[in-house]
Amino acid sequence: MSTADDKDDDSDVSKCANCGKEGHEVNNKCNKCKQVMYCNAKCKKKHRHKHKKECEEHIRIAAERAAEIHDEKLFKQPPPEEDCPICFIRLPPLESEGSQYMSCCGKVICCGCAYAPVYDNQGNRVDEYKCPFCRTEMPSSRKEAVEREKKRVSLDDPIAIYNLGVYYFNGKMDFHKIIKRL
Repeated sequence: MSTADDKDDDSDVSKCANCGKEGHEVNNKCNKCKQVMYCNAKCKKKHRHKHKKECEEHIRIAAERAAEIHDEKLFKQPPPEEDCPICFIRLPPLESEGSQYMSCCGKVICCGCAYAPVYDNQGNRVDEYKCPFCRTEMPSSRKEAVEREKKRVSLDDPIAIYNLGVYYFNGKMDFHKIIKRL
């Protein structure tokens, strides 16, 4: 009868995939998959054509698993910060100065791009200010600006929803301030 110690000893002993030789001198692994052991280079070369399909399949499965692990790691990371869609400079957070939300197209652009169309190529001030991204004229009244925000809210734009909430909460843009009673 075999004991647990005998099984442990058998699992440590390698077996050549080509000739079947057993022992500790069987330590030459397949260079690609590292799964099959050989006693020498001659056995490895002789067995290569028999092992090729199995080896390629193992490598394919390992590559798929590595891709899955990479995807899992990728989706656990926070989303990358956004860049300005015009100049591709990294945008600061919306709460800080340095970026501006355009309610006409729903884009967040850097302040450099937002203020660039205020002047023409000769440095003269432009009377009709337009969105630098979509070239829509800026709203002429508060009512028009609020209507654009509401239109963006109906399209489920999270920034527009936030802005409209802030207008209600703070009483800006002709909204009645929400009084919080405890």
